[in-house]
Amino acid sequence: MPGKHNKPTIAFRPSSSWQYSLINERAKLSGMAKKDFICRSLIYANICVVGKKENIRIIVDTVQELQYAMQEIVRDLKTGDFPLSEEAYLTLKEDMLALAITVVDILNGAAYLFDQKPTVNNKHWKSDLELEDFRNSLGLATKSKSNC
Repeated sequence: MPGKHNKPTIAFRPSSSWQYSLINERAKLSGMAKKDFICRSLIYANICVVGKKENIRIIVDTVQELQYAMQEIVRDLKTGDFPLSEEAYLTLKEDMLALAITVVDILNGAAYLFDQKPTVNNKHWKSDLELEDFRNSLGLATKSKSNC
């Protein structure tokens, strides 16, 4: 169907003309397309969490949900009864990985509240993972060309 996109749109309106100008300048000077600049800026930035009781409850509930899902997966794998199709498995993997990454980022950002530093210097681990995936895809592309 023409005009139909597979992925949902993420949009926002900057609250001032200053923010709008600043975003435009940064995107232009980055050399990336504006959408790529905004995506990378959001993914690789520190996560700011408002320390309200409701937000803390959401984080705790989410971590408990992640723990429960992982226990279910381990139980299914141990019994040999893993009922998910490959597509459903990949979706679950992507969702759980995104959740785990977000929780780790929030905890690393909040380490100062407990007079601690993150145990590992993993400031750039997401970009390192992206580079590793890119290298792997190049390696796979090279292998498939040599097999032809």
